[in-house]
Amino acid sequence: MSQRGLMKVFVGLAVVCVVGLGFASFGASDAVGGPVSGQGAETAAAEFETPASEVEDDLGSDSEIDGDEANSDSEGGSESGAAADAGSAIDAEDGIVTTAALISVTDGDTIKTTAGNVRVIGIDTPERGECGYKAAAKTIKALVRKGDSVRLILPNAQNDTDHYGRLLRYVETTSGVDIGLEQLTTGNAVARYDSRDGYPAHPREAAYHQATIAKLTSSGSVITTRCKASGAGSSASGSSNSGAAISSGSGSSSGSGGNWWLAYSSCTQLKKNTVGDPIGPFNRDKAAEAKIYDWFANGTGNHGDGDDDGLACE
Repeated sequence: MSQRGLMKVFVGLAVVCVVGLGFASFGASDAVGGPVSGQGAETAAAEFETPASEVEDDLGSDSEIDGDEANSDSEGGSESGAAADAGSAIDAEDGIVTTAALISVTDGDTIKTTAGNVRVIGIDTPERGECGYKAAAKTIKALVRKGDSVRLILPNAQNDTDHYGRLLRYVETTSGVDIGLEQLTTGNAVARYDSRDGYPAHPREAAYHQATIAKLTSSGSVITTRCKASGAGSSASGSSNSGAAISSGSGSSSGSGGNWWLAYSSCTQLKKNTVGDPIGPFNRDKAAEAKIYDWFANGTGNHGDGDDDGLACE
């Protein structure tokens, strides 16, 4: 065979080898790549696929969380509801509000209710037996009758009771009339027992002082506008303390002869004094106190020895 013929044979064999190797390589690639690709897909699926039981567990967990949140909302709702209920008993400006029925009127600044004895905050009216006492009491009776409901308001940061155990409250009618303010504007009371006197401040303090037209004497008695206009003193009969002292035979007129007690028409008034006079009690069996006892127990008309134990102004 010629050299040219041998070259053709070699070229042909080379082509066959190359083609054969190409097909072999392609088949091997498919054989290897197929399983790898399949395994990768399964792995990916395994990574992203969650078993049904786990899905249910997750849902259960979410459900529990939602339940907790729902319970929380429910509790919050209950708290909100409670707050709303409390809010209905809270005056946004003043404090806690309750209602009670009126039983009786003690005087112009004290009433008896189904909630207890109530002392009106921030005012002072004439004491029992003093001029203006009956008029102040009648003012309350004209606004509220026995059995009627009243609103009792305890201002924020205010004492709940006084040292007599009486509830300290604003008192309003169901129509919103402030009984304390009414006493002030009608001249039956003065604004008192607030931050200006060393007591807790109250929200209506400024308004009460602005509304005050009655007067307060140096001895602590309230002189209503009606009593002032009539020239009456602080006794219920319209007599002055001097007149009461003379008529009682207790001695000289008020303020003279050293009989300091004659300046006071009641034990309550005496206890309010700011000049250092003794406030009692006074013993009828002690010679030094017998006249003082007689004045407060019998001379003022206020029966300062209410329990008849021989001690006045206890």
